[in-house]
Amino acid sequence: MRYIRILVVILFMASLGLCGAAKIRERAGEDPTKPVITNETGELEISTSYEESDLLEGLKAQDEKDGDLTDQIMVGNFSQFIEPGVCNLSYVVFDSSNQAATLTRRVKFTDYQSPEFSLSSPLVFAESREDNAMDYIRAGDQIDGDISSLVKLLDSSINYRTAGDYEVHVQVTNSLGDTVEATLPVHIVEASRISTEIHLIQGIAYIKKGDEFHPEDYIDYIEDIDGNRLDTDTVSIASGVNTAEGGTYEVHYQTEGDAGRGETWLTVIVRG
Repeated sequence: MRYIRILVVILFMASLGLCGAAKIRERAGEDPTKPVITNETGELEISTSYEESDLLEGLKAQDEKDGDLTDQIMVGNFSQFIEPGVCNLSYVVFDSSNQAATLTRRVKFTDYQSPEFSLSSPLVFAESREDNAMDYIRAGDQIDGDISSLVKLLDSSINYRTAGDYEVHVQVTNSLGDTVEATLPVHIVEASRISTEIHLIQGIAYIKKGDEFHPEDYIDYIEDIDGNRLDTDTVSIASGVNTAEGGTYEVHYQTEGDAGRGETWLTVIVRG
């Protein structure tokens, strides 16, 4: 029995020795250094139509054991905007020991503009017709593209059963946190006043403050109730747009003749 105990002790001590040797070998094989990402350009300036390679401009990654890891840098996520058109962007790189290095730098979109609303059709409806102005309101963004599904209704004064001038207040936010709001005019009219259709190129026009504006350029074509094209020269235009002042304005287009009456409105947003 005594010899058995001695043998057990010897085997136990041997196992401890083997374990210790394995630990020593493991530590000897560990990578004592981590990779480093360096930024040689400071704040990155790019277009909103950037390629992913543009996001890596001026970056280098180095590891004492693995050497140059620049081509293994991975682009992370943009932060919410710090200010309009400026945000942070994160990066990460791993060495062969799976140790990570990270870096965050500021990115400025040089041509950035806030999201814009658009209309699939002017917000002009025949009274008592079942309709919903929100079905015609769209939104687009340079970063996210079509964000129409994110448009929110904040307030509305519309009574679809009574002819009159109304407003709808809407909001949209892109993925980087830029929120814009607009109060859009809505017109409910007698059906007889829109028997002739005046088609516009677009329902909302965005104009920079101080730019020239020519309302006649937004007429596409006119057609009567039977679908026949009419001469656009029959359209009279009344514009209240003041490009010297930021704000929301309207242009009223109207036609009247043997083929019937027609009217519509263009919403113009002058950006300050």
